[in-house]
Amino acid sequence: MSVSFALPPANSKGQKYSLGPQKEQQQVKQASRTNLASDDATLILNSTFINPLANPKDIYNVKIAVLPFTGISIQLDAKKDFQHFPCFFSDKEHQSTDYRGIHNKICSLLIPLRTPVTILGSEEERIHREKQTRHRQTQLLELSKTEAHKKLFEGQYDLAIPAALQALRFSMDVFGQDSIELVPSYLLLGEASIGLKQYTAAEDYLSLAKWAVLKAVNCENKIRSQMHRNFGLLYASRGEYSDALSQLALDKGPENILVLGGFFQLGNVFHKQGRLEQVTTVFDKVVSIWKQALKANEETLDEAQQAEAVQMLTTIFSFRTNFVTSPTGPAEVNFVLAQLHHIYGHSERARDYTAKALEVYEAALGREHTLTIEVRNFFKIVMGLQAAKTVTEKISRRDSGGHGSERTRRKSSASRR
Repeated sequence: MSVSFALPPANSKGQKYSLGPQKEQQQVKQASRTNLASDDATLILNSTFINPLANPKDIYNVKIAVLPFTGISIQLDAKKDFQHFPCFFSDKEHQSTDYRGIHNKICSLLIPLRTPVTILGSEEERIHREKQTRHRQTQLLELSKTEAHKKLFEGQYDLAIPAALQALRFSMDVFGQDSIELVPSYLLLGEASIGLKQYTAAEDYLSLAKWAVLKAVNCENKIRSQMHRNFGLLYASRGEYSDALSQLALDKGPENILVLGGFFQLGNVFHKQGRLEQVTTVFDKVVSIWKQALKANEETLDEAQQAEAVQMLTTIFSFRTNFVTSPTGPAEVNFVLAQLHHIYGHSERARDYTAKALEVYEAALGREHTLTIEVRNFFKIVMGLQAAKTVTEKISRRDSGGHGSERTRRKSSASRR
């Protein structure tokens, strides 16, 4: 393995730099303490600025920091999105994880924040620029948190880490390093670490969150509930079920979709203990709250909350299929999933889930049962929207094909002339 020291240029003329003998000795000592200084590693001490214009077309160099804060780096051909500002990674896998986790969503949005200001301008212009910067940081913060939540509910814990770290950085930029607003990001990092079985890191993040909550004068119950829920997740993952139940019992609040995560995790702990009767009771409560919320349709769910709903209901469907004797139990979950997908425009999934539910209800309860009629009427609504969508797509394809044919006829006519 060959590594080299790489420093940014002092100016735009592409001048070379030297670390100096004392600095080189310090870097060598630092590297010797790591596994990079093993027999198969060749340490090359140099620092050369390479003009990006010398690269082949569509290739951009990104510095990869092998050791944090040492300056030791290797060259990596990265995606175009990283051309606007330097990024540092430990290896290609780290770069790929970061890109798929969050950078593919926010890279272009970071450009205005990373671009240096060439003209200071008047005081009004500076105030306006600061407001714009703060607005962009807030938007990126919400986007990063939503993406981290989504990755967590999809079980992609390694991809949730980069998004949660970005959320933490933006939280610090917007609210400061001692703000209670940092807690949601700490909780995201803690939950992702639990999913990766990195319990030491998870405890560190959750401890930071707890300390911030204890210091805060005013802390929302929502944040406290989420903190207790994550401690419950940590203890449950380590098999400490008694402590997990104690923490999840502190996850309190009104019966709405905001507390469903706590109910769901409580059911999971009961399941791990083999207490199937309690699992059934808790999961029934979760399905009931989702049914009421979707029927009222008063709250708009973001992508992360939709992913959470799908994860919960899919797990409950699997539990009812394997452990509950009622034939309509799984069908009820399918009907709730159909309503969820219908509200958020996933017409094909809504149709499939409704068809499965209707088949079971007709076989188990009969065609004239009130629940069967409710599902059948909903199926008609879904099929009507699906049919309208299909007709629209056919018209769109026909029109585009017609225009294309017209252009082809015009070209052939012109060529004959």
